[in-house]
Amino acid sequence: MIKALSGSSPAVLAGRMIIAAIIVFASYNPTGKSVFHWVKGNMDGDMPDAWVVLGAIVAILINVVLFIAAWKALGKIGTVIVLILFAALVYLSLQEGWASVDNNTSLQWLALILYSAFLGIGLSGAILWRRATGQVVTDELDDVSN
Repeated sequence: MIKALSGSSPAVLAGRMIIAAIIVFASYNPTGKSVFHWVKGNMDGDMPDAWVVLGAIVAILINVVLFIAAWKALGKIGTVIVLILFAALVYLSLQEGWASVDNNTSLQWLALILYSAFLGIGLSGAILWRRATGQVVTDELDDVSN
């Protein structure tokens, strides 16, 4: 196997999609069992519990880091392409009745699924690019500070 393609099996791609989905749905989901709801439920007193604050900060930081990584991996053009694909999927979901404009919960689930897919695609962006083109992606020089 070519060294550039090692470690890029479909299982790796699926694993990254699953990790992204776990992080997104642990941060927020419509069932009421997420970090968001945990924080919201503990805001009764003057000072929230330190564990709640720490959990919220960690969830926010992980989401921001994954979003930045996905954005950098896909770039502007890749992000636009993914957003166009997602717009078509939203349209299809509304047309087929899988989601409804009148049902806020179904729209939340759809948005969360698409956001986790964006993160998963972004985390796998370099692998997908390498598979499609044979080119290896490296960090840009202006990203590295001396």
